[in-house]
Amino acid sequence: MQKIYKEYGLDFDNNRYGFGKSTEIENEDGSEYRTKDDIEIRGKKRYYLRIWILKYVFAISFNDNKMFEFKEKNRNNFKIVFGIAGEI
Repeated sequence: MQKIYKEYGLDFDNNRYGFGKSTEIENEDGSEYRTKDDIEIRGKKRYYLRIWILKYVFAISFNDNKMFEFKEKNRNNFKIVFGIAGEI
């Protein structure tokens, strides 16, 4: 089953002017790609807020047991996005 992540907000990686929408699809083998298509999420949806400043990512999940998550990435970026995750 493929996972889908729709994100809305300030994201200079995936939106030309900074603010917009990004859709990422993750395949079962771990590969992923982005699309501009509006794909419907089926089944249970998860909602989250993700803040990425330099190499540090902080995520707050609104309907999971794992409510807070902190990661360190290999590259610098700046994002503040609201996301909806699920499956296709």
